[in-house]
Amino acid sequence: MLLLHAADLHLGKTLRERDLLDDQAFALEAIVESIARLRPAALLLAGDIYDRSIPPPEAIRLFDSFLRRAVEAAPEMAIVAVPGNHDSAARLSFGATLLERAKVHLRTRPEDCAQPVLVESGGERAAIWALPFLGPGAFAGGGRLSEAEPSPAASAPARPGELPFDDPAEAGPAEPGAGGSGPCPRSQAELFAHAMRAIGSRLAPDSYNVLVAHCFAAGGAASESERAFVGLSEQVDASLLERFDYAALGHLHRYQAAGRSGRYSGSPLAYSFAEGGEERGFALAELGPGGLSAELVRIKPKRAMRRVEGALLSLSAPGSFPELREDYVEARLTDPEPVLNPSDSLRANFPNLLSVRQAAFEIAPADAASGAPAAAAGREARGPAAVAADFAAFHEEMRGSPPAGAEAELFAALLAEAESASL
Repeated sequence: MLLLHAADLHLGKTLRERDLLDDQAFALEAIVESIARLRPAALLLAGDIYDRSIPPPEAIRLFDSFLRRAVEAAPEMAIVAVPGNHDSAARLSFGATLLERAKVHLRTRPEDCAQPVLVESGGERAAIWALPFLGPGAFAGGGRLSEAEPSPAASAPARPGELPFDDPAEAGPAEPGAGGSGPCPRSQAELFAHAMRAIGSRLAPDSYNVLVAHCFAAGGAASESERAFVGLSEQVDASLLERFDYAALGHLHRYQAAGRSGRYSGSPLAYSFAEGGEERGFALAELGPGGLSAELVRIKPKRAMRRVEGALLSLSAPGSFPELREDYVEARLTDPEPVLNPSDSLRANFPNLLSVRQAAFEIAPADAASGAPAAAAGREARGPAAVAADFAAFHEEMRGSPPAGAEAELFAALLAEAESASL
């Protein structure tokens, strides 16, 4: 069974005040072309459809057009979408009941996660469990399963004490990563484990079980353009994904694995200059007797994100860098003195110039031994050692001596705590 998995479309996003809808439409067209060619059993959209909770009308029209074209490209294909932390679940759910007639399932209510979307293709069957981004209060009031018919994927009725969303304090031992117990889970880890208990009692033994979710699996690598969660409690235990044949995940913008069966498709486009050198696209997963096979299908962007560096004279020389004329560009000027209004002369070579940085305005980290600015090569490395060196230089500048004793120990402890929380 073939599944096409995309996430983090962020429709309506702007970058340095530049509207990216044209670039996003180009990427979505590549996905539609792949759907028409590959005819997957399902298209899984794992959250952050829009870039903000109230998207611009143009972004809504683009998503509407994408859904229509995807259905036309493969009428037999199911589409399952969940909201991410950027989306408004209530707004994304508009028309959901009607759209289900066209096999477009917009699953926006956490309490519906134990009611799967059933997909059949080529004699095979999959139960797709859709879990939206879980905000605080997602399962408030006991978090009972919504009043719906029992899931046909379940092999047997749940026994007392195993009903989905029962009070975790009464449902037996918590799953790994569940955090504390209590009637109302609050953190991402607790909410996710709560949902996994509900789904776990109803998994289909005679079908593939597929999860679609928007979350931060512990151990994942974040990118610059993501909206970071704060602290380790906002990460979920990747081992909870192991019970699924495939877990289609959203939130992290880089294609990567999350345990044995979890995959982040990444965003179809790079959304920062730091990500410009990374390949982006969507994930293609195939389930069969041999297990899971997954890969990144790359999308060539209409305009790539590029960084250039050099003196203004070289970057603005007539006819230079013709290969970058269609790309989005961030220029870093290495001139030792500030340059007034450099954008005007740079745009002759870089019509899509979005950012100009000047080395003359950048503060180099201090060298721990001499207190002097470090070499330019060290500007990008801002690890714990560089932070400690900056603090030592600041302390010496203000008090005439490096930090020592209890003061140094306290700063080291705070630094270690900050590093741990950011992992």
